[in-house]
Amino acid sequence: MPTSAEKANLRNVSVDLIDRNPENPRLLFRPEEMEQLLDSINRLGIQVPISVYQEAGRFVLIDGERRWRCAVKLNHKTIPALVQEKPGSLTNLLLMFNIHALREQWDLLTIALKLPRVIGLLTLANGRVPTEREISEYTGLTRGVIRRSKLLMELPIEHQQAVLNELKRPKSKQKLTEDFYIEMERSLKTVERAMPEVIPDKNAVREVLVAKYRDGTITNIVDFRRVGKIARAQNVEADPATAKRVLVKLFSHNRYGVGAAYADSVAGAYDERDILTRLDGIIERLSSLHAGNLDDSIRERLEALREIINRLLRGG
Repeated sequence: MPTSAEKANLRNVSVDLIDRNPENPRLLFRPEEMEQLLDSINRLGIQVPISVYQEAGRFVLIDGERRWRCAVKLNHKTIPALVQEKPGSLTNLLLMFNIHALREQWDLLTIALKLPRVIGLLTLANGRVPTEREISEYTGLTRGVIRRSKLLMELPIEHQQAVLNELKRPKSKQKLTEDFYIEMERSLKTVERAMPEVIPDKNAVREVLVAKYRDGTITNIVDFRRVGKIARAQNVEADPATAKRVLVKLFSHNRYGVGAAYADSVAGAYDERDILTRLDGIIERLSSLHAGNLDDSIRERLEALREIINRLLRGG
């Protein structure tokens, strides 16, 4: 990605003449992070210049907003800055993504809120919608991060705001986290693909699941992975009609949770498949053994296994 960094010149710029970059995806500056940086700058000064470009007699940040905020708070009159040529809109945005990809990871929501802008600008530049791989190459984000961010990107605004409100709270007090919404959205996408008729109104289902998580009917965000398993009942030869019935009940206002829905529909089928997979592995391993090479501990376990098998086959 071409930049004008090689043409930058180092200057001391008045902190009052600097503006934050409107394209900066970052939304939150947590107090604990700022306090550590504030203490460091107060003791040692700013060791790494910020990066800015000049526009209409003022300067716009490209990199270093936390350092600039600390300088303002410490009443510094100037701050060392690398002044670059003004980048184009796409370059400006991609610069910030790549700079932060090399440092601490942003909250996924901040990425999600800017992804449509990135995709739109890349589409204009290249004449087509970029692939996931191309977005990764341009932004420095991993494809896993992009996929997770897209799930948040597709949320209605009110749910994005709910995530943002949670991100402002201490981590120990957050409930409707990014991970909660990511797990929920993944499960709903699976249901939409396998049994779309059980989700006539996706946002209404979201509201039900959020309420159930808040009141403890759904106790763990990982439980949402079982919702996808219920929707894929046919894959384990479980009854699809039963699966649909429990999903409709799960997506309604009541005290019916994911654990109960899973137990009432596909739990037995998945357990059976798991047993079959394990038995296939055991059979494969046993086939490679030779009687003369068995030690006493293996013989004891094989005898115990034979007793269990005989009992099961007799129906005992």
